[in-house]
Amino acid sequence: MGEESMCTKNQNPFEQTVEEQLAALRRQNKLGSWGIEESVFARLAKTAPEWPEGRDAYRSFRIRFGEGRDGVIKTFEAHVNAVKHTHDNFWRWNGLLSGEHPFLGKQIDRLRLLAGNGSHAPMIEWIIIPDLSANLGHGSINSVRGVKSLADAGLVVIWLVPDRVRAIDYKEWCAWFLAGYEVNEPRDYVQWWTSVPCVQYSPHTGTGLQTWLRCYPNPGFAAPSGI
Repeated sequence: MGEESMCTKNQNPFEQTVEEQLAALRRQNKLGSWGIEESVFARLAKTAPEWPEGRDAYRSFRIRFGEGRDGVIKTFEAHVNAVKHTHDNFWRWNGLLSGEHPFLGKQIDRLRLLAGNGSHAPMIEWIIIPDLSANLGHGSINSVRGVKSLADAGLVVIWLVPDRVRAIDYKEWCAWFLAGYEVNEPRDYVQWWTSVPCVQYSPHTGTGLQTWLRCYPNPGFAAPSGI
């Protein structure tokens, strides 16, 4: 195989310029009233890393609002709204909730970070996702997840690189878990922090956010991390 063929094989067809990515961030900043100041855009423009090598590697953003538990909720909902602004045909499973919700006469949390909500702090920075297809074909999410598994940064990819989502066919281009989150799906008088959100797509139903039990394998989904 020639050098040119190897380059084509390993080239990411969804690669973006820094200018394109900052323009996408500006759009969401305006639509979501995020309040990101011009000085932040200037800093990002100066500190942008090179686009990483790899067929499914990405330069992206980690954008978090607020501190701790309340910040986790605010950030999650901000990015879900950004996804709505980007994908016309978007759905979210009604069991994928954030914040407090009633269960057996009391309020319980439904979403948290695997790394702990105390690790959540406001930030806007570049991150690298070395391989969005990482851990594809894993035995279960439990066996491959860790504190660097994508959480809100995995939501950013949905609105930042929408064509990658629309390319999902579960064969050539996989879907992915947001394994840096844990979802509480209470049932049978027990609170279960046993699920994670996942990003999926179908040409019939559009872009969706669902949950999956982390003890079960799913061969069409990856469990990527960010650095």
